[in-house]
Amino acid sequence: MMSYQKFARDVGFIGTVQILTSLSGFFLLPIITKTLGAYDYGLWAQINITVSLISSLALMGLSMSFVRFLSSETEKNKIREAVYSIFFFVTVSGILASFMLFMFSEPLATFGFNDPEATYFVQAGSLLILVNALESISLFYFRIFRQIDKFSYFTFFETFGKLILILVFLKLGYGLLGVIAATLMAQGLIFLTTFFIIVSQIGFVIPRFTYIREYLQFSLPLTPNVLIRWVTESSDRYMVTYFLGLGSVGVYSAAYSIGNLIQLFVNPLQTILFPELSKLFDNNKMDEVSIYMSHSLRYFLIIAIPAVFGLSALAKPLIAVLTTPDFISGWFVIPIIAFAGLMAGIFQIFVNTMFLIKETKPATYINIIAAVTNVLLNLILIPIPSIGILGAAFSTLVSFSLMAAFCVHVSLKHFKLDFYYLDIAKSILSSTAMYFFVTSFTISGILELFEAIGAGLIVYLISMLLVGGFTNHEISLIKKHLFRSKANPNTK
Repeated sequence: MMSYQKFARDVGFIGTVQILTSLSGFFLLPIITKTLGAYDYGLWAQINITVSLISSLALMGLSMSFVRFLSSETEKNKIREAVYSIFFFVTVSGILASFMLFMFSEPLATFGFNDPEATYFVQAGSLLILVNALESISLFYFRIFRQIDKFSYFTFFETFGKLILILVFLKLGYGLLGVIAATLMAQGLIFLTTFFIIVSQIGFVIPRFTYIREYLQFSLPLTPNVLIRWVTESSDRYMVTYFLGLGSVGVYSAAYSIGNLIQLFVNPLQTILFPELSKLFDNNKMDEVSIYMSHSLRYFLIIAIPAVFGLSALAKPLIAVLTTPDFISGWFVIPIIAFAGLMAGIFQIFVNTMFLIKETKPATYINIIAAVTNVLLNLILIPIPSIGILGAAFSTLVSFSLMAAFCVHVSLKHFKLDFYYLDIAKSILSSTAMYFFVTSFTISGILELFEAIGAGLIVYLISMLLVGGFTNHEISLIKKHLFRSKANPNTK
């Protein structure tokens, strides 16, 4: 069984890789926005969220079955049969989904994007659906079987490969089509590489679909959640497009992508957490399940809380440095989306409870309530001239807050958790000190931006040390990795 120290190390490793990949996003955002402009960037954002929805539906929830049923499996024949059964189903559904988007690209561009001329780009983007779905399954394999180094390296190479290819295609003057082609090439190459490695590890067989019925019985009820979650997370772009146009959705999407960096801190945690919780639960180690969830919540919050404060303090300089003046009006969206991301992270941790006990209906009801709330608030707020995209951000915050609150309530019926209220209070206090320090900076370029981020991090860490917000073991790790001093490995 994985020790909590190894669990923390794996999360830290993935987190480090994702920080590096997010830095590539910092460079990619100004490249795309300054080359394409608000209108074309809005079109790219619309294609992205459409592809993400349809590719998730094409997965039919089988990625969750992959994790839930194979996390504790050791028999190679069963693993091989399951892997290729799932690959086959996802390949067929991905091809069908790509074909459907291609066929209906014109009405989608006309009525969904308010731009019939976008049809050609939607058709090109339809090819991303199949690649997205297959790459997702192939990466899940490494996540499930604790090959965290491979999972992280492939994530890293995909991100930077995409960055380099986009740079090349934009330099050659291919515009938005070049961005789509670069994304397709990077993800396709990663899928082919990962599939080759999977075959080398477990061999290849023609699947007999022995267990697929069991997997689908678990996963298909989760599939509507994908659509419902998409309504909560992404449908606001369509409503912004309808009421305000593609230019406004470009501004909103750029600000959203910055504020949504909070997801960076829960994604690596969730990557390791659910497979490990599944294994503990299957072995009837309920106390350890509670410990893992409690510690995961604490670590997420003491990192995410200062990130929310930091993004709020640097919102205007961030969007000014990373984009063009056309996008600056969206800076006030960033703090709201950052806080919404924190709520989404809490939900992601606690929703694991429902997957463990295989009671997925409560999760569906929670997602429905959030989605309906989101749509109603968007319809009310976005058309108001004085509110506009601010209403879309506020609707997202309310929806994720509801999801987190309901999910915590349901989870506490099954597990007794420690919320570490005092540590969270100390984190909020230290983050407040950091906020006022960072807002005193004058930032006009990327160098000053990174200087402010670094200074804010140091202020937060010092404040947490002064108020006793870290354990002795955490202090030793901070000294080792930040200040490069020799820490005592036996410190508890």
